[in-house]
Amino acid sequence: MQSMLLKFYRYKVREVFCAGGSALVEWRLETGRTHQIRAHAKYLGNPLLGDETYGGTKSMALSLLRPRTPSKYHGDLSNLVSKIDRPCLHAALLGFKHPHSGKALEFSCPPPDDFTEVLDELRRVTPMSDGQDSDSAAQV
Repeated sequence: MQSMLLKFYRYKVREVFCAGGSALVEWRLETGRTHQIRAHAKYLGNPLLGDETYGGTKSMALSLLRPRTPSKYHGDLSNLVSKIDRPCLHAALLGFKHPHSGKALEFSCPPPDDFTEVLDELRRVTPMSDGQDSDSAAQV
């Protein structure tokens, strides 16, 4: 089944947070099927943060993030996760060929504030590769 699924999408990990507890992933869809990214992410064992329908529950998020972050950030993580009220999914770029003219059309949009806030907070609580956390590195 996996080889069949690979025909319908491609993905690339853009940024890893909390030692792999979460990641920013770019998806490229080959079809326009409803819920395609959400279903495939679940199939791969990595549901979208905040996607209660497809397995990205708040308790799952905390169980993946807390063990990989310094304990001083656990309260911040709980607060962040409790505020998420939708799947953390954003279409930065949509493109398709116009059905009548054949012209390639593209539409882009920056991420909404709630999405950006989640990314910023995950970056803040993610330890740096040298063992420092991002707060102490920013103070240097």
